[in-house]
Amino acid sequence: DVVDVKDGTVPKTDTVYVTPPNTDVIMRDGALRLQQPSESLASPKPSVDRFFKSLAEEMRDRSVGIVLSGTGSDGAYGVQAIREVGGITIAQDDVSAKYDGMPTSAVETGCIDLVLRPRHIATHLQKILTGPRDFKGLRQLSEPDNPVASLLQVLLARTRVDFRDYKQSTILRRIERRMSALGIMDQEEYTSFCRSNPSEVDALFKDLLISVTRFFRDAEDFFDLRKVIEAMGADGRKRPYRIWVAGCATGEEAYSIAMLFAEAMGGIESVNKDMLQIFATDLDRTALQVARRGTYNTAAFDDVPPDIGNRYFLQAQAHSARVVEPLRNVILFSEHNLCQDPPFLDMDLICCRNVLIYFNSNLQSKVLARLHYALNAQGVLFLGKAESVIGSEDLFIDAATDAHIFRKRLLTNADNRAWRALSDNRRPPDITFPTRSDEPSVDRKMFDALARSVGAQSMLVSSDFQIIRVYGDVSEFVELTERSNLNLQLSILRSPFREEARSLVTLALKNNERRQGVRHLARDGANIEHRLLAVPVASEASDEKLVLVVFESLEVKGTPLVEGSNLDNVDGAVAVTRIQELENELLTTREALHQTIEQLETSNEELQSLNEEMQSTNEELQATNEERETSNEELQSTNEELITVNEELQINATELSALSSELTSILESVPSALIVVDTAMQITRASATAVAMFDLGMPLATPHLSQAATPEGFPRLTDICNETLQMGTTHRCEFESAGNQYTLLCAPFADEKGRIRGATVIIVASHSAL
Repeated sequence: DVVDVKDGTVPKTDTVYVTPPNTDVIMRDGALRLQQPSESLASPKPSVDRFFKSLAEEMRDRSVGIVLSGTGSDGAYGVQAIREVGGITIAQDDVSAKYDGMPTSAVETGCIDLVLRPRHIATHLQKILTGPRDFKGLRQLSEPDNPVASLLQVLLARTRVDFRDYKQSTILRRIERRMSALGIMDQEEYTSFCRSNPSEVDALFKDLLISVTRFFRDAEDFFDLRKVIEAMGADGRKRPYRIWVAGCATGEEAYSIAMLFAEAMGGIESVNKDMLQIFATDLDRTALQVARRGTYNTAAFDDVPPDIGNRYFLQAQAHSARVVEPLRNVILFSEHNLCQDPPFLDMDLICCRNVLIYFNSNLQSKVLARLHYALNAQGVLFLGKAESVIGSEDLFIDAATDAHIFRKRLLTNADNRAWRALSDNRRPPDITFPTRSDEPSVDRKMFDALARSVGAQSMLVSSDFQIIRVYGDVSEFVELTERSNLNLQLSILRSPFREEARSLVTLALKNNERRQGVRHLARDGANIEHRLLAVPVASEASDEKLVLVVFESLEVKGTPLVEGSNLDNVDGAVAVTRIQELENELLTTREALHQTIEQLETSNEELQSLNEEMQSTNEELQATNEERETSNEELQSTNEELITVNEELQINATELSALSSELTSILESVPSALIVVDTAMQITRASATAVAMFDLGMPLATPHLSQAATPEGFPRLTDICNETLQMGTTHRCEFESAGNQYTLLCAPFADEKGRIRGATVIIVASHSAL
């Protein structure tokens, strides 16, 4: 069936849906929805890209997009969306396509799985839809003899890229997708196929890279990044800004960041290589070629803010636009392996979005260490919406509340980890790195010397209580048990320093002045007391807040004041001094207690607010539950009505079937020639006598009345029926043919509203003319 799409149409099998003109169609909630088309004159109406994108969002990896013959480039951007979610994409080859614009543009994106002739598309589509999709054998990736392990070795040998540290789920989904596209259900068969078909290895390699991106993807994150870039532009620097976009794919994000810097620098006229240098890298050579051209389908610009896009693009063709030349000149696109090749250095900003999500935790840690090494002191890291620096908190700190923007930690306890990541033993053997001395810098030596002068036994701690560096021997103050948290936080201190240290660090940062704790007798019973001192470390070079926690050892003069001590036996001056010290410690304890109470009150308010939200949510859920129960009752009532209607329809269908059988029997047995035509004079029914008389043939396929073979002497049936349909009156005539006299009667028939729906022609032989 071929039908026009109506708003809310639920797709059915074996049906072709045609979009109305000047209307876009999208997929939403399992139904086809009609939308107003884009106001852009260059945008096609309807837009296949818009439909493909909605199909990908709705159906995910169950979607299949096929681009056939057509002019322009519509569909090229949409197949990327389908490819990104794991769907299958197919394009017609340019040889069989009458107009190769659309399929060629789709193929050039690098996101097409199969390029076939239409008849072969049908064959492969049937394999894809009817295949069992049973890939349980792929799940046993850890087995040494598993075909997937062999397949990864084939990939490594051909592409020199090691996918063993990629997430297993990602690898398996992409392999399953390729197998589904080729109609191969056995993993060993697919591995053998790859060994004998290098082109399939290349296709799988491209599929694993997932080279899909968009302009200003996650617009709210780019809004926060814009503020960071504007702050960079206000520092009045004389050297160029250096940006690294790792995993740039087809280049949209690199150009997006270039636009933000151009805006911060005063416009496109201010952009040149002496002011801005952007290094955009990826493993996908085809995607890099697209990025270098800088020409994109008009559908790609839907996500570009209007106040920016109009100044940085030029219309190239009817359905595409090109990034302006000055913006393209400041971006260098190059092939680079983020996990194996040496990183760029002295970067102000690194954009690595939606790359880490495909790596396992070990490879994520290595890559983040590389990125930390590549950033300069004020460098910023921009990650994707689903990415974080968990596991590498000692390398980066949050720079924004909502966006995934992080700043480099200047002082870290993992300085050598980045270099170990650079010299990863899994890199290809011909990639070498220059030797590097582990000798600390002069600034580092001076800082360490200053820290030791403040406290020979001390720790440098971050605002989130991470221990960054340790000076001297602090083993006396540390307690490690099987329950200890080994993440180098203040929690490894023994009690009572553990509880006191956190309060002192918070107070020192809050008031930006040093704070000292209470005295504690040494554990060995010596005439020595220990006291904590928290000294805030401020730096204009970084937003990072640090505190030096010093362990002071104080000798007790005279008799120590312990529980049960008699003041009469203590020297007066010593007693006065100790009382003053105890009063100071009491003040410090009160201040720490006050700080703790404030934190508890804040936490209590947050818990109360959360409780109110949960109560409100519970009420909403109860209301929703009541609505669902009501809807369920309505559905049950509707179901009963439908059952009744269905029974009535079955009765009607039975009656109609009986009437149809009676009518067919009458038409076969009636001795006269009887023909029924519609308003277009298509023959809808005819008696057996009429079929034989006019050579209509069986079965009837609604031929036109003019196709009836009229015997000699018969009048023109089309003229008679035409006059009857136009005038609405009965026409009667008598004529002679082959020695027989005939009477012809043509009468119109109408529906219940009186509208003429056709005519009936009856020809009766009256008597012999002889």
